[in-house]
Amino acid sequence: MGPIYFGEIFKEKVWGGQNLARLLGKELPSGQNIGESWELSDFGEDCSVVAEGELAGQSLRTLLAEHSREITGQDGVTEFGLLFKYLDAVGTLSVQVHPSKHEAWYILEARPGAKLYLGIKQGVGRKEFEAAVAEGTVEQCLASIEPQTGELYYIPAGLTHALGAGIVVAEIQTSEQITYRVYDWGRDRPIQVQLSLGTINFQAQPKCITPLPEVPGETRTLLDGDYFSVDRGIRAAGQSIYVEPGQAQVWMILSGAGHYQYEGETMRVQRGQTILLPACWGGKIEIDEQMCVLTTHHKGHEETQDKS
Repeated sequence: MGPIYFGEIFKEKVWGGQNLARLLGKELPSGQNIGESWELSDFGEDCSVVAEGELAGQSLRTLLAEHSREITGQDGVTEFGLLFKYLDAVGTLSVQVHPSKHEAWYILEARPGAKLYLGIKQGVGRKEFEAAVAEGTVEQCLASIEPQTGELYYIPAGLTHALGAGIVVAEIQTSEQITYRVYDWGRDRPIQVQLSLGTINFQAQPKCITPLPEVPGETRTLLDGDYFSVDRGIRAAGQSIYVEPGQAQVWMILSGAGHYQYEGETMRVQRGQTILLPACWGGKIEIDEQMCVLTTHHKGHEETQDKS
């Protein structure tokens, strides 16, 4: 079993656009405001399906049921546990909070003045926030920051958050999908005030990682969290990436292109692809055009391996 490529699941959103075509070469449906591209998912009906190769047409869920050890390095893994997306916020997203989901945003593009809304301002408690919801003044309670391209933000469960207009991110998250909408900027969509208030951690803070400038040949750990880790690797044309077997990893290729050999054939990797490298595979990927790749390891699979 070699690297596995899945087809995208595009999601039209009121706040979406077409920037994923420009930034990542995505072939988006014309005339639709695509807010999300789900790259790798085994959540509910939105389960990724292999797009090409010997496993084409099989879902990630089926692959785990039949090839758990080859993919994860462990027997009996029935859920991958992580969800990988790209988000294109042409408009501002609703302010949300999750009771058990943890996520990371890597900033692909942030236009001047664009904001992330992350957490609640100091001095604002539940009583003040509930009053602001009733009065329509929630924005005054939200902590905000103007992000820069290349930064990564870790958003733990209980932290209120929203992408502001003009930001495109790669998102890596645990697969729990319970979402409470706190505030929606005057749009006529339901909000869950009491559920949100019971979930918000008013003291929670995001973690911002600002990596050093991109240097070809270097790999830097951006996040080493409880649930997953994220590395950013830069390789120049002519360099190689060596992959050791033993643990599954997921690549989100942000730029560049390369190739590798598999069963006598030359296989291409390129900007915009998200690839699952199964635990059973090891090999060399040769870089044809300078590549930037986010590599994620699932800590749940790692913990299982340690206990076996």
